[in-house]
Amino acid sequence: MTAGGCLILQLRLVFERPSATAQTRHRARNLNHMSQQSRNRGASAPSSLHPSAILGQAIAAQRLGNLSDAERAYATILRGSRTHPIALHMMGLLHAQRGNFSDAEPLLKKAARANPGDPDVLFNYANVLRVLDKTDDALAWFAKVIALSPNFADAHLNRGAILLARKEPHAAIAEFDRAIAIAPSGAAFANQGSAFQQLGQLDEAHDSYQRALALEPSNPQYHFVLSEVLGQMGRHDEAIGALERTVALNKAFPFALSKLVDFRRKRADWRSFEREQAGLDEAVESGVAVDPFTFLHASSSPAHQLTCAKTFVARVAPERGAARPRTPSPVSRLRIGYMSADFRNHAIGHLMVGAIEEHDRERFEVSAISLGIDDRSELRDRLKAAFERFEDVNHLPDEDVVERIRQLDIEILVDLGGFTAGARPKILARRAAPIQVNYLGYPGTMGATYMDYVMADPIIVPEAEQNHYAEKVIYLPDSYQPTDSRRSLANVPARSEVGLADDAFVYCAFNRTSKITPVLFDVWMRLLAKTAGSVLWLLDADPIASENLKREAVARGIAAERIVFAPHVPADAHLARHQLADLYLDTLPYNAHTAASDALWAGLPVVTCLGTAFAGRVAASILTAVALPELVTRSLDDYEGLALRIAHDSELRSALRSKLASQRTTWPLFDTARMTRHVEKAFNEMWRRHCAGEAPASFAV
Repeated sequence: MTAGGCLILQLRLVFERPSATAQTRHRARNLNHMSQQSRNRGASAPSSLHPSAILGQAIAAQRLGNLSDAERAYATILRGSRTHPIALHMMGLLHAQRGNFSDAEPLLKKAARANPGDPDVLFNYANVLRVLDKTDDALAWFAKVIALSPNFADAHLNRGAILLARKEPHAAIAEFDRAIAIAPSGAAFANQGSAFQQLGQLDEAHDSYQRALALEPSNPQYHFVLSEVLGQMGRHDEAIGALERTVALNKAFPFALSKLVDFRRKRADWRSFEREQAGLDEAVESGVAVDPFTFLHASSSPAHQLTCAKTFVARVAPERGAARPRTPSPVSRLRIGYMSADFRNHAIGHLMVGAIEEHDRERFEVSAISLGIDDRSELRDRLKAAFERFEDVNHLPDEDVVERIRQLDIEILVDLGGFTAGARPKILARRAAPIQVNYLGYPGTMGATYMDYVMADPIIVPEAEQNHYAEKVIYLPDSYQPTDSRRSLANVPARSEVGLADDAFVYCAFNRTSKITPVLFDVWMRLLAKTAGSVLWLLDADPIASENLKREAVARGIAAERIVFAPHVPADAHLARHQLADLYLDTLPYNAHTAASDALWAGLPVVTCLGTAFAGRVAASILTAVALPELVTRSLDDYEGLALRIAHDSELRSALRSKLASQRTTWPLFDTARMTRHVEKAFNEMWRRHCAGEAPASFAV
């Protein structure tokens, strides 16, 4: 998840009614920019001056950024006349300049009532309402502005931005079109592009972003949003170019560097790997917004991951409200809501479906809050049948989803997305439920005060590492990861059908390309060099990535044909073909998660290296839950040595496979009912603490 898509406009405020010829230019000016102008201190206005003189001095001081002097002067005026319209207006703007929008609102409300015919006053009040998420009121006041001044371009623009955030793109486009007809601007075209993007009209979105750039070619934000739509269109080279221009214009532009790194790592383009890695670390340490999910793939530091998440949350999803108090009934079932964009043919759907089916319906009422598409898959149908309620809210804006969750009286809301694609943390930021839990989809802290707990286990979050999590840690006894014990293994194809030689030793690494690092690839190539007749079996993704990986192999002395790529196939066929491999090689600093449990379910041993952060410790947790801790190493040297020993010892390989097969359905990792009981105990303890008035605290089940 990134901050892309809907373009977030700066708050546009105006000091006074400008002349008709300068109207658009003055309205486009914003106070944050003004406050950076000359800081020359002005003398505070003596109370003996006439109010008009005091007002003039106050406005002059405010324009120069001397807000304390201006505030004292406005206070003097308002002591003499509490309804002075200009002083109320300017004092409200002053609070808005400082970011104190809650203090600005009542002042601007009084100013709007005192001077209802001034569109600038009404416009500023509407803007503050918008910042405070009072969108219905803001829309109404922008409508009043437009009724008074139909050619007020920014009123149309900001009204459209609200409609776009509320997922009303057609109405938003109508407002942006009006703004463009009055005064074409980069912001209007860029927001129009975002609306087209929301509708899936990518060609139109692309054209709108290009028109925004034609007006403001040096605006890094427009290059950034252009990169997003180019990526969606599959024009990845152009998307990378747009991101490079963004970073060149502003190396601290939020999310641009992390998006650029993500594109390159998905392609196994490692030409600037170390420099980009250092840039990401520096950006996080200096407070630049970096996509947290991308950073998990690059970082081995839980402390830096917490910093990254906090910066992201502060910018994209700051806390917006407190949970509503509840008086629970002792006889009612505990109401659990699972929220995800991935209730479909997706790793999260495959992991969770069995646990949802196993929930004790006499004690728990289980609802789905589905944020994603309906892919019409068999898994989607199975998930819909597993939940008592399946709320498809993909089409609803955040505030409506919050209201739906509250109407369902959800007591514990389990977020399965975190900061992954399709997740919507702004719903959580509004405190949709009394208890909110980070689980499974995002392997790290969300860094948010409104997330009460994260579900983990003693391996992935050691007790000494709790200080790197904003959430309190729930320790499940086996592994934090649920699995589906109902999965079946389809017929295993012949090796010849998937491009593998019958006599080859097959190292398998079915992970995303973005998880592969040059250091890890060095290890893999040494393993191929030391294992006669061996190949490395990888997932086929981006064709450029495949070519890059082959080239990297050749550069390390390995023939390109020894890298074999597995095409995309249905989930059951993918699970079955694991049985054709001999050994699964894990990744670092971001392990195989679902991929590791898939391999083990299919009977394929996994060798991992224990990382230093959540995402790099998952495979160790999973292996321990199938009684194979001997496959967990502590360094890449040990990892390489163990993999080589297994490759050269057929008896050891057979013993490992036999151990997996002998108790496949009874190992804790694959005991879905056992796992669900542990999760239910965790829910009960969370709710007990809440009802007793106790703050969230870490605990073990």
